[in-house]
Amino acid sequence: MKNKHKINLKLIFVFLFLNLIVVGKGFAQITGSLFMLPNNFYAQMYNPSYMRTDNATEISIAGFGGFSFINQGSFKISELITTDGGQPVIDFDNFYNHVKPNNFIRQDFSIPMAFFSKPLKEGVFSFYYKENFSSVVNFKDNVIAFLVNGNLTPGYQNFNSDEMNALSMGYREFAFGYAKNLNEKLDVGLRAKLLFGAAYFNAENWIFGIETAPYGEIAKLSSGGGGKLMLPVPVILNENNSINTIESDNAVLKYFGAYKNPGFAIDAGVTYYFDEKNTISLSVRDLGGIWNRFNSMNLIQGDNYDFVGFDLVSAVRYTEDPGYTEPQLLVKMEKDSVSAVYQPIVEDNKFVLAMAPKTVFHYQYLFSNKHSFGITNQSAFQIKNFLNILTLTAMQSWANLSVFENLNLHGVNDISLGGGIQYEGNFIQAFLATDNVIAFYHPANNKTFSITAGICLLLNHNKDAVTKSMKGRKGKISPELPYYKQLKSLSD
Repeated sequence: MKNKHKINLKLIFVFLFLNLIVVGKGFAQITGSLFMLPNNFYAQMYNPSYMRTDNATEISIAGFGGFSFINQGSFKISELITTDGGQPVIDFDNFYNHVKPNNFIRQDFSIPMAFFSKPLKEGVFSFYYKENFSSVVNFKDNVIAFLVNGNLTPGYQNFNSDEMNALSMGYREFAFGYAKNLNEKLDVGLRAKLLFGAAYFNAENWIFGIETAPYGEIAKLSSGGGGKLMLPVPVILNENNSINTIESDNAVLKYFGAYKNPGFAIDAGVTYYFDEKNTISLSVRDLGGIWNRFNSMNLIQGDNYDFVGFDLVSAVRYTEDPGYTEPQLLVKMEKDSVSAVYQPIVEDNKFVLAMAPKTVFHYQYLFSNKHSFGITNQSAFQIKNFLNILTLTAMQSWANLSVFENLNLHGVNDISLGGGIQYEGNFIQAFLATDNVIAFYHPANNKTFSITAGICLLLNHNKDAVTKSMKGRKGKISPELPYYKQLKSLSD
């Protein structure tokens, strides 16, 4: 008994340490509580070693597969967008009063368009097709200060935005996996994924600046930075190869028809059963990348312009005077000169996008047939960032129903309370989970929240599924009659 308690305490300390070393941002894929349910088809997509404890076949198609949406940020959306007279308004003044020195907002959205899992020989074969979109923006508070205070009071000031970074990408994945029991204590799973990039934008260390002369007679506008771009629609360029506009006709159809940027990745997972009560699982996902080779290009942001105002003298002369310039042409020339500073120049270039590797650690303790407790740590490793979320879960289970509550730590400063429910009958599995129940009332007033939901059909489902602890039983049935039957035979 003492050894079991030592195992529990050591695992708890490991998970807490992983979370406490993280500073700043949070990260999540799905609500960590779902890893308490190995029969949940979302948990199976995120850990290849998860498989059903019965011989049921799982099927989910578009419209039933549900969705997963994650919003994370250093600020509330309601701090930036306020309601004035019932109408939403972008309020930079209010935002400036709440903004932090370093800011970010991240959103992830995924939709399983198809999922299929079927027992095969000694294991389980699975397949899914999923659409993914994610975006993240990082910026300093001085950007908001400039928008609020401008460049005039008190006196003329130089301004530099420091480094701003933005990343947006959309891609689809077709995954083929296989999981099996190696022995009574160990399950393993491996999944190969075909990836297809649909859209990608990366602004790396973009800087915008204004440098004023002592008396304000000249304002030098400048920009700098680099990045990469890949779009499923044509990009219209100016003569100097700077971006003029983007052709948006049939953009949605072209997005879903984008299959010219292929990629490959693998997922791996293990689940180990210490005994009937203690279980630990680990998965590593998205080890691979996407080769962007169609309509892909580098972005070069670096130009400056000395703005001295409008030369109105040339516009107020008589038409026949030499040097006369039409007012509308004068405004257009000045506008083009200013906007050229902020129009990146592009050059065709093929590049490989490395996926952000992700890990999930999960420990589960079965307190009784109805009560379980778990700790889940999800991490993502990106350039310059280590993103993390820790989830503590308590779950109650009945014949067809599982209900859970969770406490989530996004870094060390952001804590949220969530919960969820899963129903599993003879022919259907349905669930809804969140890591922030308050967000259902007012999502924009919360910095971090996730919502995951899904439905799948079950074929050949035995509702009284054999649990993992019973699979390893090797005992024999006693040939002796029960005592009450022995008593009956004696009375005869």
